[in-house]
Amino acid sequence: MFNKALASLGVGNAKVDTRLESNHYQPGDLVRGEVMIRGGQARQVVDDIYLYLVIHYLKNGKKVEHILDKFHLSESFEIPEKGYQIIPFQIRLPYQTPMSCGRFPIYLKTGLDIKRAVDPTDLDRIEVFPHSTVEQVLGEIERSGFIMYRVFNEHHPGSKALPFIQVFQFKPAERYHGYLDELNLYFDVDNHDVQMQVEIQRGTKVLNTAFSWQLADPDGSLSLTSGGQKQHVESPAATIQSLLKK
Repeated sequence: MFNKALASLGVGNAKVDTRLESNHYQPGDLVRGEVMIRGGQARQVVDDIYLYLVIHYLKNGKKVEHILDKFHLSESFEIPEKGYQIIPFQIRLPYQTPMSCGRFPIYLKTGLDIKRAVDPTDLDRIEVFPHSTVEQVLGEIERSGFIMYRVFNEHHPGSKALPFIQVFQFKPAERYHGYLDELNLYFDVDNHDVQMQVEIQRGTKVLNTAFSWQLADPDGSLSLTSGGQKQHVESPAATIQSLLKK
């Protein structure tokens, strides 16, 4: 009984350790791993195991934690005193998962739900790179004479799926140096389509335009929305260059 009382306070409680096959992913990838639970000084009942995808964004200048997704890994089971249990799992990263970077790391947080006890948790940092199609576009923009100098997540109440947007900021480095101040890109990716907003800052003027394409056919479906009308274009970089010349 004394050990049970200690476990309820977190002393001699069950421990959890999540092991991942990899720490590097892209949106849409499968994440495989296992959760190991080691029993403490008393028998305990684990009601549920959850895995949380945790990201951060800026809101009013402060960094805010946000659970992007929640995965239920296991139903109730009993972990005996000093015993152990291994729960294998695989989850799919949402296509909306932003790129991880310096001030905005991404974590997988494992939590055990144990009634009348301090719930054990484990935190694993993962590196998330842009979706391959987004990565290709970013590369095109850099090859066109821009340098990506900042990436950040910022609160955006107008965003449909998430409370934030990820901003890719570029500075002109070659032919556009001195001609414009900044180029900002925003992406909205799901399992079918990519939407890209482009913001070009030139002095006090701001030019906005939007691209969209289907993941299954990025070349054949790439289009530019301008003035409410859609038109097929060959590449985002070439189209942005033509906009800059206007």
